[in-house]
Amino acid sequence: MNDVNDRENGFETVFRNSKDGLAIFKNEVFVDCNDSMLALVGVEEREDFIGKTPFDFSPETQYGGMSSVKKGLTLVAKCQQEGSVRFEWIVKRAVGDTLWVEIILTKMVMNGEDVIYANWRDISEKKALELELAEQKNTFETLFNDSKDGLSLLVDNKFIDCNKALLDMFGYTSKEEILGLTPMDLSPEYQGDGRRSVDVVADNARQVAGYGNKTLEWQHQRVDGSLFWTEIIVIEIKLNGGPAIYAITRDISEKKTLQEKIISRNEALNATNRSLSETIESLKQAQSKLVESEKMASLGSLVAGVAHEINTPVGIGLTGITQLMEECRDIHARYEKGNLTENDFEDYLNSASELAGMIKKNIDRTAQLVRSFKQVAVDQTSEEDREVNLSQYLDEILFSLGSVLRKANVVVATECRDDMNVITNPGLLSQVITNLIVNSVNHGFKDRESGNISMAISEQEDDMYLLQYRDNGKGISKENLSRIFDPFFTTNRGHGGTGLGLNITYNIVTNALGGSIACNSTENEGVEFVIRFKVKARLN
Repeated sequence: MNDVNDRENGFETVFRNSKDGLAIFKNEVFVDCNDSMLALVGVEEREDFIGKTPFDFSPETQYGGMSSVKKGLTLVAKCQQEGSVRFEWIVKRAVGDTLWVEIILTKMVMNGEDVIYANWRDISEKKALELELAEQKNTFETLFNDSKDGLSLLVDNKFIDCNKALLDMFGYTSKEEILGLTPMDLSPEYQGDGRRSVDVVADNARQVAGYGNKTLEWQHQRVDGSLFWTEIIVIEIKLNGGPAIYAITRDISEKKTLQEKIISRNEALNATNRSLSETIESLKQAQSKLVESEKMASLGSLVAGVAHEINTPVGIGLTGITQLMEECRDIHARYEKGNLTENDFEDYLNSASELAGMIKKNIDRTAQLVRSFKQVAVDQTSEEDREVNLSQYLDEILFSLGSVLRKANVVVATECRDDMNVITNPGLLSQVITNLIVNSVNHGFKDRESGNISMAISEQEDDMYLLQYRDNGKGISKENLSRIFDPFFTTNRGHGGTGLGLNITYNIVTNALGGSIACNSTENEGVEFVIRFKVKARLN
């Protein structure tokens, strides 16, 4: 008898002092609980708990959409049948909030009656992490499958998974056709530089093993035998505890062709006019850096624009030089023959002066184009802070975007004091302004003959500056306005929109520039962006 009392007293002590929420219910009604259970469900008095059912402390539905009552009764029935059951449950506390608990139900006999002993343990933190990991996994799988780039996973140099974009890129119709193949199966015997593909793969494998990743340009071969250029980012990862390769493949055939054409034209121009060699070299270096970095996709469209802009002053300069050379030969011939008159010489001097002025003016124009384009391109691929004059730098950005703006027939008005000299990361500021302008051109002024943009920069307190950006385009609908900064949100996905432009802008402003960005818009009445950003120092 004493042993029974000791066991009952021991059970009572454990029951009352447990840090887990413990309760006993029969016929689906709670008949006893400990203080930890009261704290768990958010009530103070035992009377507020005894007589209630588990469903009085549960939301209407559980995770997955099943009714709490239906799911709970099923679990209780299983406990009655098997003696014990363990599961996870969402609890709705008396104060209104919810939390995740792990519940163990145990069928037992107490005082001659069948009851169910319930052990509740708060697992909210663990569950939040689990759900977050699951969401990240779902997000990764969505990005993997829906990416416009070709994505693939390789183990032991063989493809074990890929997305539809990679299949389309190589001309396959199903994953089964590509799984088990190696990169060499999708490559020609020799690369564009004449080296054997197998040797280049071996070199790249050693570099990936040493640094963990590598970006390279590669010539691939489709199912039909045709060759095309790609840019590949190879990243070494862990998969199921073992080494694996995550590869991002992008078709750059058009860009490669354009690059080769631009290089060819630049070489021809250098051969024709030695005086322009330094200018053309600067443009090639700026373009090469742009192609290699890929940090700012919007800059890619500027290359063709700048090349087009340079053609006019360079053509005029070459015409002027040709004419000047002809007049030099003519005046020299007259001089040799001894029939050079004073009027001939004066005409030559006047003509030479005019031609020299015209040539200098156009060479200066070319140099200005390259300097503006080069500075903006360099800034956007650099993470260094430097001293800039905001008014002058704003002009440099707009100058580099001149071709884009003229093509869309967009007029930009700016307002910025000339004495705003600051230390900041100009590349980030350039990226923000470029994204906003490209967004206006591609969305705000789409299907319109012209447009107007205004930008004003003013100084605030504590090294803060205000950028007010406005356009008179189509504006943004009320239902979309709250989502424009969300990643991957776009109304232009069918025409190549990624939905990352304004999200990148938001992250640059709020994180890297330590400021804030807000958007005001009414449909068909344009858009306004109010941006506050911080500089490292204000130079007086």
